[in-house]
Amino acid sequence: FIRAATAGKNLPAALIRFFAGQNLYVPYPLQNHLGYLGPELAAKALQEMLAPPTGQPQTMAAAFSQNFGPTLTEHFFGPFHNLYTAGLWTRIAPQDGYKSPVNIALALQGAFGQTPPVGYNVTFIYPEAGLNTLAQCMAERCQVNYGNQVVRIHAGQKTVEFADGARLPYDALISTLPLNKMLTMTGLAVIEPTDPYTSVLVLNIGAIRGPQCPTDHWLYNPDTQAGFHRVGFYSNVDSSFLPKSAQLSNNRVSIYVERAYPGGEQPATEAVQTYTAAVVKELQNWGFIGEVEVVDPTWIDVAYTWAWPTRGGAARP
Repeated sequence: FIRAATAGKNLPAALIRFFAGQNLYVPYPLQNHLGYLGPELAAKALQEMLAPPTGQPQTMAAAFSQNFGPTLTEHFFGPFHNLYTAGLWTRIAPQDGYKSPVNIALALQGAFGQTPPVGYNVTFIYPEAGLNTLAQCMAERCQVNYGNQVVRIHAGQKTVEFADGARLPYDALISTLPLNKMLTMTGLAVIEPTDPYTSVLVLNIGAIRGPQCPTDHWLYNPDTQAGFHRVGFYSNVDSSFLPKSAQLSNNRVSIYVERAYPGGEQPATEAVQTYTAAVVKELQNWGFIGEVEVVDPTWIDVAYTWAWPTRGGAARP
């Protein structure tokens, strides 16, 4: 679809687990690169993966412990997912297992040598002229009503109501809004308990490129002092994310930093400022950035959605 809309280029995804406390970079997925963790830890993790307990895990925490053993769960999967889910990982159902594939043969190979890249996004397509061209090409192929905010969906009448009071009929409606927002706009209700979600505060940072700034696209971070779980590098994906004056010298870096919060619990302005200062200091201590030139926080209210475990088809918190 992307290639049909605009010219795209294949890019290899560079995903790394970064343990700041040890200044250790481990390729994705961790379980296929145990050799990076040292012989003692690798041997212990392999032993646990080769003899997993039986049973059907009901929570994300139990699933990681069963699939990868307590050692890898303690060193990475636990602390990372505690940050990633804002503390929910011990209570929510297992989810997105394909993102952490279990392959004993590759785990054995990676404990003693190199393994091939695997995962759900080993490569991806990026528009050659920038991501905005994809949206522009899509807009050219359909009718876009700009400046119209939908405030109500009348499901019974099959009409959409806008902020100015105007209405449009529809035959079928495709929505990318979060389900809780859709329920509010339609006035519909469900009897099942509400599944949880997490919000994310994204800090977009433009800075002088530090001497230890990696070339990876993003890092999964299990042990940050400021509490973020991922650092991504826009400018490592494509130089167009840098000012034109810095694209040849590559002496700047554009970064995003993600931190999860319990759903809807947006921090106050003062708390965001304090957190931002802590993030900048931590990235500078790592050598990723020098002087910061711009910081822009963005709040994503419904960023990740989860599910409670089920028993006999009934959801429970």
